[in-house]
Amino acid sequence: MYDKIYLKLLLFDLKGGIEMNFKDRGNKKWTAMMLIEHRDRLKELKASEKERKKPILDDQEKKVINYRLQQALQNNLSVEIKYYEDKRFKITNGRIDKVDINQKYILINNLKIPLDNLLEVKLE
Repeated sequence: MYDKIYLKLLLFDLKGGIEMNFKDRGNKKWTAMMLIEHRDRLKELKASEKERKKPILDDQEKKVINYRLQQALQNNLSVEIKYYEDKRFKITNGRIDKVDINQKYILINNLKIPLDNLLEVKLE
């Protein structure tokens, strides 16, 4: 993240300004002085920051999701769906192609999302 930050400094001399670009390497310059265990722990911390636990929806939230899915299907409305996948929250937009209640999934934009992973549905 820090290695992409560029600092612009304007240095003045007698003729006018000279613009120079400096690239900051962030944590890269400090990792050479770290122990291997420290680097491994930093990698674990960065990975765990991105991981999230799947929230448990109550009955009221499930009813709202169900109602909005029905409205979107009946009226062919575009929706924004927030869902849980691979320990992350993801969002997709589009029109619902299919809802299969027997196999418990929703098909939107050629993306198959299990109904248990739906977190929020917004009508657009």
